[in-house]
Order: sequence, then structure tokens, then C-alpha cells
Amino acid sequence: MKRYKLIALDVDGTLINSRYILTKKTKEALKRVMECGIYVTLCTGRFYNSALRIAKNISVNAPLITSDGALIRDIYSGEIYYEKGLEEEVLMKIIDEVSRYPEIKLQVFLRDKKIFYGRSYQMAQLKRFSAFARRLSPSGVINYLRDFVLIPVENIKDVETLKIYFSRIYKDKKVRDSLGPPLKAVISGDPARLSWLWAKFDCIFGKSVYITSAVKNTMDIIDGEVSKAKGLKVLSNILGIKREEIIAFGDNYNDVLMLEYAGLGVLMGNAPSELKRKGLPLTLSNNEEGVAHFIENHFKNTFFSHSQ
Repeated sequence: MKRYKLIALDVDGTLINSRYILTKKTKEALKRVMECGIYVTLCTGRFYNSALRIAKNISVNAPLITSDGALIRDIYSGEIYYEKGLEEEVLMKIIDEVSRYPEIKLQVFLRDKKIFYGRSYQMAQLKRFSAFARRLSPSGVINYLRDFVLIPVENIKDVETLKIYFSRIYKDKKVRDSLGPPLKAVISGDPARLSWLWAKFDCIFGKSVYITSAVKNTMDIIDGEVSKAKGLKVLSNILGIKREEIIAFGDNYNDVLMLEYAGLGVLMGNAPSELKRKGLPLTLSNNEEGVAHFIENHFKNTFFSHSQ
């Protein structure tokens, strides 16, 4: 059997189930492979602080890849191995376009916090949360609130203040060193409007940005040199690991390049049908503990031979 040395995991829709729970079985499977010398990390679209709790929960033994590959950072030392933000001209154009449509929401990820263009990120999240909160267990409610609501967010209500805020980051090295560059823009709202904006940004920016999606009715914009695949390449070089020695798990469009880059890219059973037609190896859904199922079966004659 080929010797794999790194497992990279998307979080939402992959590692955790739809109730925002990391199951005991999944956690134990990852613990076992780490005990046997395999690196485990998260490769997620979440910003760093939103991924931190889960990373610590499974005690990852490799730096995190966050913001869809724009930031690679160690959770124990805080050391930053890679950071690549949006160009100023790009972000300012995004702000100008989004500000024309009050129904469209904009978040910008920095190193340690989010900037929300609007009155209250927390209220917007709680409104969204109320639509499905009843389906969650008490643990799931707590996890969601910790990861998406009770996180560092700065609300900026008017467009000129927003542009001035980011202009300072680009022009003042001390501010940029403190906050980090704007890593990722997340736009959400009406699907027809998003589709129109997606096409417009694609036309305006071309390959200078990478536009993808991980959540319904949401568009993620990062620098054109950034992706989960690029993040995985950078991390594997740091660790001295070849791409064919990597297993990656994902469920959505922003995971495709990562899955195609890895030596073994595994698609979750809950992935969109369009992605399943790509012919990637499939596992069970996130609600069926697909990560644990695949790991236990793939390594059953080595790491899990005594537990089968």
C-alpha cells in the first residue's frame, strides 16, 4: 500500500456533520493516524479563528490552511508560513459594486477577524441561524455560535468608512503587519444577483482573482494565485511531503482543485451531483461519518487492524 503522510480535511460538509458536530468516531480515526506518524490538518474556507476550535479539538499536528489557502498558520506557535491577500484595486472594486445593492452582504477576512459591511454581523448570523437552530443538538448550537457568531468581527456601516479602513491597511505597513492583508471577500445574498456579479467580476478581473463557492447563495473571492490546492502545495513543501503522499477530503466547489492536486482526493457523499460526475473516489456523507469510514477502510490492514 502507498505510504500516505498527510491528510487534509475540509471542515463544513466534510469533517463535521450538518448538526455542527465532530463525532467521536471521526476524532478517534484521526487520532489513530496521527499516532502512526501521519500529519493531519484542516484546509478550509473558514477564516483562522473560526477554524481554531476544531483544529485544537482534534489536536492537528500540522499548520492550518485557512481562508481557502490564503493563510497558513501554526495553531500552537502562531507562526505564519504563507499569507496572500487581495490586491487593493480588486477589493475596492468589489466594495464599489456590492455597495450598490443593499440586499447583498459582504464580509472580508483578515488574519484574526472579519470586517462586515453592515450594521451588525451578529444579528445577520443569528437571523440565518434561527432558520435551522431547532435541528441542532445543544452541542451543535454551542459549536455554531462559537465558530460563526462569537468571533472577532468589526462592523462598518457605510461604504466610505469601509474603503478608508482598507486603504489604511494597504498604505500603512504597521497597520498591515498588525492586521494582515484582506485575505478573502465573501459575498452573499440573492442568487440571481450573485450570478450576475460573478460574471461581471470574472470579466473585470480575469485570472487576477479566483472565484469559488462553498455555501449556497455565497461567492468567495481570493487572489488568483490562491487556492486550497496552492495551500496544500505550500504546506507539503514545508513538511517535505510529495503530492502523491497526500489524502484530501472535501465536499464542495472550493475543494475541487485540492482534491485534484492530492495523490488521493476523496469526495464526500453529500457533494453536489455535478462534482460526483468528475469521477473522484467517493466516501459516505458527512452525516454518515464519511471521513472516518474511508480512513478506517483504507488503513484497515495497518493502523486499524486490531479494531476491525
